[in-house]
Amino acid sequence: MQGGQRHTTATLAAQLGVSERTVRRDLGRLQDLDLPVDSRPGRHGGVTLPSGALLPALRFTDDELLALVLSLQQSVASADQQLGAAAARALQRLETVLSPTTRDRIGALQRSLALGRHEGNPVPAPSEHVFALAEAIDKQRRIEISYRSSDAMGSDTSQITRRQVDPYGLARLGPWYLVGYCHLREDMRTFRVDRIRRVDVTGTEFRKPPDFDTYRHVTESLAMAPGFRNFLCRAVLETDMETASRLVPMSTVVLEPIATGVRMSVRTDGDELFMLARQLLRLPCPVLIEGPPELLAAARLLAERASALVARSVAA
Repeated sequence: MQGGQRHTTATLAAQLGVSERTVRRDLGRLQDLDLPVDSRPGRHGGVTLPSGALLPALRFTDDELLALVLSLQQSVASADQQLGAAAARALQRLETVLSPTTRDRIGALQRSLALGRHEGNPVPAPSEHVFALAEAIDKQRRIEISYRSSDAMGSDTSQITRRQVDPYGLARLGPWYLVGYCHLREDMRTFRVDRIRRVDVTGTEFRKPPDFDTYRHVTESLAMAPGFRNFLCRAVLETDMETASRLVPMSTVVLEPIATGVRMSVRTDGDELFMLARQLLRLPCPVLIEGPPELLAAARLLAERASALVARSVAA
């Protein structure tokens, strides 16, 4: 009964597997214990209990709350249907014993966070920033952030800029990422949340584009980002988009349907060229490498090594 939804004695009896008489008797016992049972007659009436009526409202630090929500939400999204259903029930039950303010913060985080494959080592970000960004996204309020940019060549030099951003969504792929329209650059930008030094929510409203895909925007931004990864690699997979999405294990790639199949684009550095060539070799569909020459050379070297291995093994 906790959680705000009203129930009739008939629905409670059906859910609990008892008679309506038993439900009415138990409701009377709750009232005798001075619990605040809210009972309203009529067609749209029913009974309910305020959150925390049976237990004091649970309180968590921001770090604890973020850990709980992320863990349960990842389980909800997992391929294990039984575990996912249990996590969904646990999250719903947890919300019934939280204060309304905390429950609203959880809801904002759930609605603003795009789930996907997590790759690489986790990079912590201040929990208070994550929740502040989630609430701004949920309420569609413009924010002002102090952001530390990273030098493209990897040195310790950086620059703090003050920016106004319309926040569209959050994603976590190792680091936390914020996607939004940056008024300083007058374009869409992807920000590392751990580099945000301050978040101020303004009173200015904005409207997020309909059907905006936060996860896809982040992964494509990372796949095409310059810096250490100075080789832009492209290959055509002769298959359909659904199959390509299932076959390609990396999240930081761009998949684009074309007439002859699906074009895969990703930035890599020199050390990753052989790994990418091996991944292309493992695909069960025909593959055409479009470039760069370094990727083609890596694939050719793998082929020469494989041929030499076979020849030597046969000769032995």
